[in-house]
Amino acid sequence: MALYTLRNISLLSVMKLLLRVGTGLILLVLVWSCASVPGLREESTGTFIRVPFVRVLLEEGADQVKIGAEASFAIECLSQGQQSVYFSGQPVTITNEQRLLRVTDRKNNVIESALDEVNIIPRGSGNRVRVNNKSYRGIMKVLPNGYTIRLINLVYMEDYLRGVVPPEIGQRTDEEIEAVKAQSVAARTYAMAHLKQYGAEPYDMKSSVIDQIYEGMSVENRLVNKAIEETTGRVITHQDEFINAYYHSTCGGTTDNIADIWDRKEVPYLKSVEDGTACSWSKYYTWQEVFTEPQLRGRVEQYLSSDRGRDLRIGIITDLEIMQRTAGGRVAKLLIRTENHTYSFYKDRIRWVIRRTSDPELILPSDRFDVIIDRGPGEKIKTITFKGRGYGHGVGMCQCGAIGHARDGWTCEQILKHYYTGVEIKKLY
Repeated sequence: MALYTLRNISLLSVMKLLLRVGTGLILLVLVWSCASVPGLREESTGTFIRVPFVRVLLEEGADQVKIGAEASFAIECLSQGQQSVYFSGQPVTITNEQRLLRVTDRKNNVIESALDEVNIIPRGSGNRVRVNNKSYRGIMKVLPNGYTIRLINLVYMEDYLRGVVPPEIGQRTDEEIEAVKAQSVAARTYAMAHLKQYGAEPYDMKSSVIDQIYEGMSVENRLVNKAIEETTGRVITHQDEFINAYYHSTCGGTTDNIADIWDRKEVPYLKSVEDGTACSWSKYYTWQEVFTEPQLRGRVEQYLSSDRGRDLRIGIITDLEIMQRTAGGRVAKLLIRTENHTYSFYKDRIRWVIRRTSDPELILPSDRFDVIIDRGPGEKIKTITFKGRGYGHGVGMCQCGAIGHARDGWTCEQILKHYYTGVEIKKLY
């Protein structure tokens, strides 16, 4: 492995290094080196918009990671304020060793150890970082986290979206591009609104459904990239603030008020919206799950035992009753009566209680359902059928509905303003 080192480098040396990296990454490193999260920045002389970047947590929990690039790359090693930079054409392994990092080459020779931080910076235009056979744009930061490591991708916002929109909206056709644009704007808005959401943590977003699914370059495609480029910098605002641009797969005909689904403050742009049959093409537009009484009893006991921290037996279920529904028709309060007690479950948490018969690891598709009870001799319950509509929480944009509207000729802006009431679409940068 060709390996070169620069120690105690000056700012001029850093700039020479960055020139090898390329214009886009120059901006990225400059922002990152300022130790601040990009976004909106106001100065006394006027308002400026710093090119936005996102710090995405890809992994935490492993004790080592193998990282390389499609071509040569720089390895920046930081320890107690001291900096060393190496260049390599072969992958390196970064390991947590007693709460600090060690970098080794492919022959397990130690490059440096006792490090506080390691950054992998691709050299040259079009070069990408590679981790676990996946390519990523931007820079890869490795930090110790106890006795494990954190892997964080620092990436330009528009490039971040290239790895987010495909897994969120799925494979689409050219006639559906307005829905892809709407998804791009919603995902960009969500990310902008959640920069620094984790406070002092060194990342802004997680690469899972906790925030937005992000899979790097492996999922990029022509149509999505076109949609992102045509909506560059566009975000959704309400009273000059980024909205919380929640979205879900399938609403089943009506979306819902945020306060009816979660214990969160009511906001004017996340209201229940009638959506007709726009998402009726979705395989989850209608669904059903059938449980025997022992099956459902087991699910409820599992949930309550986990919630209360002790083993719990509820007794045979004798009845289920929907006590309250949301404006969008979802169940807001469900009673489950047993021979021993009556249990109440509320809002979106109901999906975690019941889950599915096919796979107990999966939650119920949605809370928009009816309950059908089949009884046998002595009025004992034989089966309980949950017959429902939709997939997901039901707040904000219905993704399958957006696709349906795009097929009918709706524009991106029409779609967004339909699902997010009273908002504006603005070009931020």
